[in-house]
Amino acid sequence: MSAGVALSLGVSGHSCASPRHLGLGGGPALRFPAGWALIEHPRHGAVLFDCGYGAAARAAMRRGLRRIYRHVIHACSAAHTDAASLLQQRGLRCADIGTVVLSHFHPDHIGGLAPFANARFVVHAEAWRQVRRGGWFGLLHAQIWKELLPADFAARLQCLDERGARALDGDLAGLGLGWDLFDDGSVAVVSLPGHARGQIGLALRTVEGERALLAADAFWRREQLQREVELPWLTRWLAVDDGAAYRDTVRKLARFQREHPQAWVIPAHCADTLAQWRARHPQAVLDDSDPL
Repeated sequence: MSAGVALSLGVSGHSCASPRHLGLGGGPALRFPAGWALIEHPRHGAVLFDCGYGAAARAAMRRGLRRIYRHVIHACSAAHTDAASLLQQRGLRCADIGTVVLSHFHPDHIGGLAPFANARFVVHAEAWRQVRRGGWFGLLHAQIWKELLPADFAARLQCLDERGARALDGDLAGLGLGWDLFDDGSVAVVSLPGHARGQIGLALRTVEGERALLAADAFWRREQLQREVELPWLTRWLAVDDGAAYRDTVRKLARFQREHPQAWVIPAHCADTLAQWRARHPQAVLDDSDPL
C-alpha cells in the first residue's frame, strides 16, 4: 500500500452565476472559487492539479471577445491570489513544481500556468487533440484560450490515452478507467468526461488516510450529487461538451459519494465544499480572501 500524500486546496480568482443556471432554482447569485490543488508527494515532490486564473488570463480578459467572458460570469482575480503567489507564501518556488495535471483547458484552470517553467504537463489526449485541431469558432465555443499556454507547452506535454488506461480497482472501481500517475498507487488519474472534452480528475489518499477525489468541473455544486438536476439549455450549450457523458459522470460520482460517505469529492468551484475542507483542515488551504 502506497504512502499518503499531503493535499492542500487553492483558490486563484472567483466568478459568479445564478443558481437557476445550474438547475438549482432561484435565489441570489453564487460565488464560485477558481479552485486548484497542491499535492505534495513524498518522492515526486510538489504537484499541481490545475492552477486557477493568473496574469495571462487577466491580460486576455482585457481584449476582444474575452472581455465578454469576464463580464458575463463576473470573473475576477488579482496578482496576490495567483497560484504562484500563494505557493510562495507556503515556501514553494515555481521551480519546485515538477508536474501540473490539467483537468481541461478552460481559462480558470490554465490561466496561471506561465510561471511554472520546469513542470511537465499531464492532460488527456482527447483534450489536447481538441486544442490542436479545433477551428476558431469551435475553440471559442469550447472556451479554450490557446494564448494562455506557455510557448513550449507541447514540448513538456504528457498525454494520457486509452492505451495506457486500466480499470480502477478497490473503492474506485465504479469510476471506470484511470491511469496511475506515478506508477506507485498513490495518485490515480480518473476519466470524468462531459463538461469538457477529455476532462480528468485525481483520486488519492491523504497523509491522514482520507480518500479525496478532485473532480474539477464534473459538477459545480455539491447539491448536484445529492439530487439529480436538469441543466437549463443555455448552460448545456455554453458549458457542457457532451450532455450524456456529463450526466453519466455526475451519476457515477453521486454513487461513489453514497457508497463512501467519508470520502471527499471536491469540485473546483463549490464554495461550500471548500468551507467544509477549511473547517476540517485549516492549514491545508491556499487562498487570499481579501476583496479583489
